Amino acid sequence: DDSGAKRQVALIDAWVSSGTDIRETSARVFLLGGRSYAMRFDYFKYKDAKGMVSLEWKMPRGEWCAVASPYLSPEAASHVAVVSTAFPADDASEGYERGTGISKDWHEATTTAAIEAANQVVARLPRLSGVNEDAPDRVVKLKEFAATFAERAFRRPLTDELRQTYIERAFSGDQAPEQAVKRAVILILKSPRFLYPELGKQQDDHTVATRLALGLWDSLPDAKLLELAKAGQLHTPEQVGAEARRMAADPRAKAKLNEFFQRWLKLDVESDLNKDPAAFPGFDATLVADLRRSLELFVEHVVWSDASDYRELIEADYLLFNDRLAGYYGVPVPEGGGFQPVKFDPAQRAGVLTHPYLLARLSHHNITSPIHRGVFLTRNVLGGFLKAPPEAIAFEDHKFDPAMTMREKVAEMTRNASCMTCHETINPLGFSLENFDPVGRFRTLEGEKPINPVSDFLTTEGETLHLAGPRDVAAHAVKSDAAREGFIRQVFQYTIKQNPAVYGHETIHKLDAAFTANGHSVRNLLAEINITAALRGIPNPDQANR
Repeated sequence: DDSGAKRQVALIDAWVSSGTDIRETSARVFLLGGRSYAMRFDYFKYKDAKGMVSLEWKMPRGEWCAVASPYLSPEAASHVAVVSTAFPADDASEGYERGTGISKDWHEATTTAAIEAANQVVARLPRLSGVNEDAPDRVVKLKEFAATFAERAFRRPLTDELRQTYIERAFSGDQAPEQAVKRAVILILKSPRFLYPELGKQQDDHTVATRLALGLWDSLPDAKLLELAKAGQLHTPEQVGAEARRMAADPRAKAKLNEFFQRWLKLDVESDLNKDPAAFPGFDATLVADLRRSLELFVEHVVWSDASDYRELIEADYLLFNDRLAGYYGVPVPEGGGFQPVKFDPAQRAGVLTHPYLLARLSHHNITSPIHRGVFLTRNVLGGFLKAPPEAIAFEDHKFDPAMTMREKVAEMTRNASCMTCHETINPLGFSLENFDPVGRFRTLEGEKPINPVSDFLTTEGETLHLAGPRDVAAHAVKSDAAREGFIRQVFQYTIKQNPAVYGHETIHKLDAAFTANGHSVRNLLAEINITAALRGIPNPDQANR
């Protein structure tokens, strides 16, 4: 914390047990993804010759484990204010969240959050403003602090009129300086100039800075962006590109891109991965937590490598496993401890498409689900569009002949012409993953019958593909223009909260051309998307003066 309080209350303050006894003490704390938090860890022993202590945590949907070194840094972290106010949900009808209206609930939430944030500012006022309580010019300096706060919040310099409205008016009267600051902060955070970034018709370098910060960081422009905008050096593609790539290397951009992949892989949805313990012994909560972490680490390993190659996400013949996962899935135990790359038979695995966590999540309690798997591949990997089914029909396994394979059951269930409108796409893709059981292990038999993953698949380009397994799906995904553009569209929509078509029908094709030319780099794609969005409608004085 940085409140400047004389005595800070520890999150955990406890005695360590004596002798060989182990004592555990825990506490709950909310950590905002992608933000750094300062942590102080004090430990001492009194009379014992030896002492041991372990720092563990339990992440959402995870199990207790030691805090791994990748999550720790010796670098100091700046304070991050997190408010506890609950905001109404944004509209997600287009497949991505976007604020499309102003409601009474929204107004009340922004007001409550502004008051909460203002209280945090006042509690930390000496540290944040750099002004001592006994300074003779304290009021003048606090006005300057409030003005600086307003400029950061509004993302552009204050005009004399705005300074009068938000600063001078807040400090008028005979209230204490702290109350004046609180009043100013609330006014600023409730201002449309803070809440609605595209308010007004002014399109300039400061607009570009705002768009870059929101698109890449979900935050405000930093000092570098503001400096460039003020100097009029943030409006050409070269200038904006340089800043977009700088910002894409920031932990906040990494957090946002990781959040996209959480959405893309449906990791942000609560899922019941409980399986029949008699049929799948050992598939417990600890293994599921390891599987989830394995998938997250694999995505990070690929996306944040030098190449950041999208094709590797789809076609890799390796995954990141620890000892427990290697033992359960029957592959050699990785050397070095922890999660390490483990090679699979290239004919059996294809990147995220065949990661056991995903395969298990897209399965039922004790049987696979080609429909769920096929829908995921259609929408998320191949970028296809599916209509809502004419009627919701639950899969009831007990109504089928037990001697039938899952493929036969699904084919029987969806043979109706109205179903096949979509299932002629869904079923072949889902059947291509039938070699993987409900917990993601490779198999060649279902009961005593051989698995048949082979199908003919009609692509959106009108080509008929012969699918014999996930490798064929993966190969099509990385070569297909529609699949690549589908992935680009999903990244664009999650990042910018708009369909790329809003920026022109040629936008998606230009982004795909740049994506391909840059070796399918996901990080570069993130930068290119934000360059495109940031420059929309921005005049380029350099070209106008030629």
